[in-house]
Amino acid sequence: MKTIIKGRWAILAIWLIATIVLTVFQPDVNAILRDKGQEGTSENSPSVLANDILKKMDTTKGTDNLIVFYDKDKISNNEMKQIGKAIKSIKNSSDELGITNMIDPFSMPDAKSSLVSEDGTTLMVSYKLDKKGREIDDIQKLFEEKLDKVPVEHFLSGEDFINNDYLKATQAGVEKSAALTVIFILVVLIIAFKSVVTPFVSLIAVAFSYLVSMGIAAQLIDKAGFPVTSLTQMLLVLILFGIGTDYNILLFNRFKEELSHGRSVDDSIVNTYKTAGKTIAYSILTVFIAFLALVFSESPIYQLWCCSRNWCNNIITRNIDPNAFYHESIRKKTFLAI
Repeated sequence: MKTIIKGRWAILAIWLIATIVLTVFQPDVNAILRDKGQEGTSENSPSVLANDILKKMDTTKGTDNLIVFYDKDKISNNEMKQIGKAIKSIKNSSDELGITNMIDPFSMPDAKSSLVSEDGTTLMVSYKLDKKGREIDDIQKLFEEKLDKVPVEHFLSGEDFINNDYLKATQAGVEKSAALTVIFILVVLIIAFKSVVTPFVSLIAVAFSYLVSMGIAAQLIDKAGFPVTSLTQMLLVLILFGIGTDYNILLFNRFKEELSHGRSVDDSIVNTYKTAGKTIAYSILTVFIAFLALVFSESPIYQLWCCSRNWCNNIITRNIDPNAFYHESIRKKTFLAI
């Protein structure tokens, strides 16, 4: 511990470099999800096996999607002609848009009964979309350019567009949850320690751990094919901000108690990590083992929790290194009263 205290500036530099490198070269997890999708069941489940059989039977490349046209008062003949022109334009731009197959009621009258509602208010066009490595948002803009003159409401739906909207909503939820979590932690720590410094020390330490952990998890997902869902980032926020702050409170209380006994800052840090640090290490080991056991689960969603192994290791390192640096650098100002 005394070696860590003496080399605190070097340790901080290593953490900063690791954080910057992992953040800069971090693969886009949301892009991976949009490209590969997220698995909710194991490879041996009946639904997955049935889907694999269907894919082998259907040799057309792409995913199933829809264009839906709607008019609450019924689609008029003139509107139908405008829709037909738009669909023809889309067909002529199939290569640009990535459409590999299309079923519409204009070129296939036999399908009209299945694609146009009985009350005439809704018309659907089914097609297969080959993304060709492009983002759905970019593809959507191309479709909107072709449909901008259609006089009725229209919607792009199907597997790709629904997943894209779901990921956007999830990302917005993660950002909102993170903001609320930070505010809540600030309020709780200010009330608990009656200090404006302590909350920020804790949040900075957690921020280091979050960025490093997310970088490692993203590399595992991208390079090692680790299971991933839209809940991955939310899980990181909950674990690191929740458990991490809890461990920080234990360390801060112990450090404050050591200082109150008249010990020097260095001795207080050493005693803190000999006692509270050991307790935290055992606690994290328990969580580590629990998460590790999930690797035997058949569900990919549960298997992704195994990423928590590196998160827990990061929490241990974070509590040993950066917090020791903060305590040594700002000393008793950590508990500067309001």
